[in-house]
This record gives sequence, structure tokens and C-alpha cells, in this order.
Amino acid sequence: MNAAAHHEGLTRASATRALVTACKVAGLNSDQADLLRLGENAIYALPREGLAVRVARSDAKSIEEKVTKELNFARWLRSQGFPGVGPRDDLPQPLRAEGRLVTFWEYIPPSRTEPGLTDLAMLLRALHALPEPDFALPALDPFPTMWRRLEQAHGVKKQDVEFLSEACSRSEAAFHDVVAQHPTGLVHGDAHRGNLLGHGDRILLIDYEAVAVGPQSWDLLPTAIAVSRFALPRPDYDAFCRSYGQDVTTSEGYEELRTVRELGMTTWLMQNAQAGAAAEEFAVRMESLRKEDRERRWHAL
Repeated sequence: MNAAAHHEGLTRASATRALVTACKVAGLNSDQADLLRLGENAIYALPREGLAVRVARSDAKSIEEKVTKELNFARWLRSQGFPGVGPRDDLPQPLRAEGRLVTFWEYIPPSRTEPGLTDLAMLLRALHALPEPDFALPALDPFPTMWRRLEQAHGVKKQDVEFLSEACSRSEAAFHDVVAQHPTGLVHGDAHRGNLLGHGDRILLIDYEAVAVGPQSWDLLPTAIAVSRFALPRPDYDAFCRSYGQDVTTSEGYEELRTVRELGMTTWLMQNAQAGAAAEEFAVRMESLRKEDRERRWHAL
């Protein structure tokens, strides 16, 4: 892995350098690139090129395996006729640029169609009914990603990193116990409304980085957690449950899985919590986790 990329982390500046370099290699114009999201990856829109571009945090082997899986899964979903977004296979990918991996995807322009929670529920129900693909998918395990984030943490308090590390250590065995007791199947891994796109009269499910095989209740957790953490109205959650056919909060192991999911959400935010609104929200989440306050409101960033 490029040492400079590891040290700097994924910032707007470092991601843009990788984007520009990769686009030059692919013969693309990146002058009007628009940064859509900066999180686990940086995602850019290049509307004139008809592309969305994902810049990964590094080109380490573990990241390369995820990127390869994501590309393969997107192609497989397309073969199944599932409403998703595919890679642009007319371009070379993934490309290495500035110590990061860059991939090119179909660009879906902004739509007046606003995806709702019932759309998410129906897409998850359809996804969960698909057979497993004819290539290996990893077992659901969010901990390697969380451990990597904690090992590479910078610009946050040492005591916060230590607390999260201890919390992950306590939760890891409980998570695997719960997984061992549940039937497994195809799991999106990061199923929330932010990973839906309107496209004409269709709703698309995007972002396959966390796709795995595991308890499918994992995909229902973000919406359930949103009731307590993000003030999702209860009637909206009830409609989600009716559309999917299950209320995950009544299932065995829910509290253990919720704890793991919230640790994942917090370590994700930690990566960009050096200043500003992200730092303020990280402090809110840390305080609520320390106090074991399950009702403290969080804010989506």
C-alpha cells in the first residue's frame, strides 16, 4: 500500500488527486467532477462522461478484495435483472492511482423520485430471495473493517479510540455467537435509504461493498435503529416492517447486533471527525455509547 496515502487518509484533496490521475489514465475529463460523498470511499459524479467514480481508501490487498467483490456482484445482479447500478466495463478497472483503487460506474442523474422506506423494504425482500451467486462471498463480519479504522485513527482523542477498541473486543464474540444461531443468506450489508437512487419510475439499490452471506436481519437494523437514534417516526418504521414482513426488534440477538451496528456507524464517522460537524457528532455518539444511552439522538451526516 502507498505509505503516503495511508498517512494522509482519505480527504477531499487526496481523493481528488486520485480521481484526476485515474481519469487521465482512462482518457476521461475530470474537470467538472462533483464530490457526492466522502465516507468509506469518495464518490464523484462526472455527468458529462456519464460516470460515477469511486475512490477507495487505499490499494491494500483487503481493499482490493472488496473492490473486486463489488464489481463482480454488480455484474451478477445485472444478470439477475435486479434493479441496481453496474460498473462501466468499457473502461479499465479497477485502476491504481495515488495509492488508491478507483472504479467507474454508471451515472444515475438526480431524479424527482424520492426513494422511501417501503422501497427499501421491498428491494431488500427481493434481494434476500435471490440465490447466492456462483462465486464466493465472504461471511458477514464487520469487525475487520472496524479494527482497520481504529488502527488507522488520526485526529481524534486517544481515549476515544481506546474506548471503541474495548467495546469492539467485548462485542465481537457475542456477534459471532448470534450469527452462528441464525440462518444465513445474501446480505447487502449497508442497507439504508441513502443507498437508494430514483431512476425514472424505478428505485435502484446501490453500494455493494459490504455484500456478504450472513443473517439477513442485519439489513433491517439501520431502519430499526433510526427510530431511536434519528427520530424516524414510528408509523414509518411500521410501514417498513409490513412491506418487508418482519420487525427485527423482536428477533433474538437484536440488542447484540444493534450494538455492533452502532459501533460500526461510530467508527465510520471517526474517519472524518477531525473538525467541524463530523467532530461534533462524533462527540455526541461517544458520550451516548459511554453512558449506554440507547435513546440519545444522533444526526446523519
